[in-house]
Amino acid sequence: MKRSRTPPLAYGAVLFVGAAVSTFLLSHDGSISSYSDFAFRRGLSEGSLYSLKDAEKYSNLQDVSDIDYSIEERAQANNAEDKCSRLFLFLPDFFADHGHGSQINNYIMGVTTSTYLDRAMVLVEPPMDMNTYAGGSQFGCPIDAFRETMTQTSSLRHQQANWNVASDFPLGFSRLVEHPSWLSHGCEVPCSGTHSYKDWRRLANRFDEITCTNPDGTEVNVIVSGGNRLRPYFRKHLESSMTLGHPSLAAEKWATNLGATPVEAEVFSDLQGTREIWDYVLGLMNKAGFLRFRPWIARDVELFLKSFELPMGKSYDAIHVRRGDKLIKEARRYVVKYWRRQGHTDEDHLPTNYVPFAAYLSKWDGPDACPVDDNGEVQVVKRNVYVATDDPVVVREEIAALPNHISPNTILWNDCHELTFYFNPTDDSAFHLNGDGEGGFEEGHEIEGGDSCFRRYHRNIVSIADMMILSKARTFIGEYNSNWGRMIRTMRVRLSEPVSRHDSATDGDGSIARERNMHRVGSFTRTLDTRVAWGSDRVGAPGY
Repeated sequence: MKRSRTPPLAYGAVLFVGAAVSTFLLSHDGSISSYSDFAFRRGLSEGSLYSLKDAEKYSNLQDVSDIDYSIEERAQANNAEDKCSRLFLFLPDFFADHGHGSQINNYIMGVTTSTYLDRAMVLVEPPMDMNTYAGGSQFGCPIDAFRETMTQTSSLRHQQANWNVASDFPLGFSRLVEHPSWLSHGCEVPCSGTHSYKDWRRLANRFDEITCTNPDGTEVNVIVSGGNRLRPYFRKHLESSMTLGHPSLAAEKWATNLGATPVEAEVFSDLQGTREIWDYVLGLMNKAGFLRFRPWIARDVELFLKSFELPMGKSYDAIHVRRGDKLIKEARRYVVKYWRRQGHTDEDHLPTNYVPFAAYLSKWDGPDACPVDDNGEVQVVKRNVYVATDDPVVVREEIAALPNHISPNTILWNDCHELTFYFNPTDDSAFHLNGDGEGGFEEGHEIEGGDSCFRRYHRNIVSIADMMILSKARTFIGEYNSNWGRMIRTMRVRLSEPVSRHDSATDGDGSIARERNMHRVGSFTRTLDTRVAWGSDRVGAPGY
């Protein structure tokens, strides 16, 4: 197996400076205002320890070639004068104590909801004085969050530096994700004279719809939700209706809100099956590049990824092994079911309380699917395989115990696949954003000296790096029992080749186009090679 390596100079410098600065975090100040990502990118590119030539590559979980950057222009052209009169306010802080997978899935559900309801989606973050996280975000503090201020004593020679979080630096979920203007329509949090964050939070508890008045006298119709308040409402009131009533102008409008071209909107409207509709929604989202990371995230993820040897410039595969807290309750029945199939029926005395790593490897093709040469000899397929896991010590031991080793970190599997394994190089013993799981650090496992916004940010970067590797892999092997597995599958859905306008020709009433399209259902989207190692393979609505 690959041994942990010292991060490269650039990433090491970022870690060192951030750690030093975070110790001087003396106070929180300011409320969120606009922070220029463009200025940040430009400033870094003009002579710093880091070059942003590959910034776009690390800003999304899709390849740059998969994203249609013209959506912003089309969205601006379609915006009406009253674009901010109907808003969906999304409060990410309701899920701030969860991990990356839960929070991003909830955001995906918010995007699905707002676009279906034909409302601009505006993120509302708690102000610094109501934020429960040091530095103002559950995703920690990059070095860019801090500003230096000088306090002068009786002499200029006795000036002292104080470090505070800049008042214009994003808070909460907005520190991780750059919410796109084609979703927000450029709208701001409304009714500032009559409604505070406490008011919005109270309304979100009931998924209320209200009308309020802006300081300029304009009226705004608002729905407020987020987190565990959104999920039950979505399931009870929205999920089933979203896949009914096709074809319709409402379905075309929903697709347009998701960034669809007129032709794509018509195709979406003609779809009938639930699975086909959900995948087309995801395909539109991914084509629009809806999940875009902030520039400091892209920078530090790139620096971290370059700290180990996985050749991301070439084709590679990835496996996600989630154990830990998810196996105690939520996925326990699937673990029992797996072992029962292996002949172990005593639930209290299973060989292990998890599904072994070999079950993931079993998803590779067998010898009968291996390529052969002209003489009928099997051609060994070499694969670089990244393993993302919250249980690296045990998974390494499982690999060491596998047969047919070529080297310590390479095996021959099924007499066909030469698998070389790579792991995250960090020596950290905590693999969740919150520590050991959503409940934080386990007793006796706290970080010496306590946690900090910088240590949390480092865990954030490590997790996003894993997420990026899994999403862009040629083949992904995982499971849908965890939010991570479901979210990674979401990010791997693509629209198929665009439907030509010739294919959308009609006989006046659209009957020919609809007839052609209905014969092509199932071909409008594709999912990058994704294999379920164990558990249910059911795919739910976006965000589940």
